[in-house]
Amino acid sequence: MAKNNFPPLLHLTYILQQISDETLQKEMNIGLSQTRLMSVMSTTKPVSQREIAVRLGQTESNVSRQLKAMHQDGLVGIKKNKKDSRRKEVTLSVKGAKVYASAEKVLHKEQSKLLHMLSGSELNVFENAAQLLTAQKNLYGLVTKP
Repeated sequence: MAKNNFPPLLHLTYILQQISDETLQKEMNIGLSQTRLMSVMSTTKPVSQREIAVRLGQTESNVSRQLKAMHQDGLVGIKKNKKDSRRKEVTLSVKGAKVYASAEKVLHKEQSKLLHMLSGSELNVFENAAQLLTAQKNLYGLVTKP
């Protein structure tokens, strides 16, 4: 087996995102990326496409493309800003809010399955490391929103 030279924490992040995305695709026919967009919309109403892009570290064109597809599926509402018609404001639709709530449950269930794979002492180490790394995010000026 070839050795993976990718930094371990980034590799772990990639694996967890891949598992989450595949689970959501299989069970709900949506991806992790769309779920993250809905997460931003669930905390700020309405929210601009630009704000979503900034909060998720994505390009505005990528966010726009995803939102267009989500709008066609009835998950979000998109309207032009009254003061600046070049800007668009986005909100979760009733359907989108229900899908997001279901996606959260699916992700929590999957996370629980993964965490149950760890022994008690491994879980303690993992939780302590996660808390430490989360607390250190301020050193990097990172936003805590998903």
